Amino acid sequence: MNKLIESIKRYPKSFIISGIIGVVIGFIVFAIFYFAIGGMTLIGAINGTGVGAVVVLAIFAFAWLGRNGAYDTMSYGFKQMFTSMFGKNANKYHDFNEYKNEKNAKREFANLSYFSYLAVSFLYAIPFAILEILLHTQY
Repeated sequence: MNKLIESIKRYPKSFIISGIIGVVIGFIVFAIFYFAIGGMTLIGAINGTGVGAVVVLAIFAFAWLGRNGAYDTMSYGFKQMFTSMFGKNANKYHDFNEYKNEKNAKREFANLSYFSYLAVSFLYAIPFAILEILLHTQY
């Protein structure tokens, strides 16, 4: 939690920008489900807020996985492939462990602004829960 607070203090603009991006993506998903698919009904609003929350939560999950090194093997493979095909200089990484160690050193001080997507997903989950309760109290 301390790293997150330090990251917020160090990169406030990144948190604000990623939060705005999350809100916009969630609203686009909501608008698609509410206006185009749901027919401007309570069910359409429930579907829009629920799917919007899940989409923004998925963006957070993929960013978190990337920050923790889930895509390093694929990234290293592509870097090796393109360096051997188009690079004029030799690759600076001799093996995957060297590449991974350098990436981990950079991640130690990396920006954690993707946590704003988690906050935005909760902002969409709360209206979803309220609308779901309203739907079930109608019947």
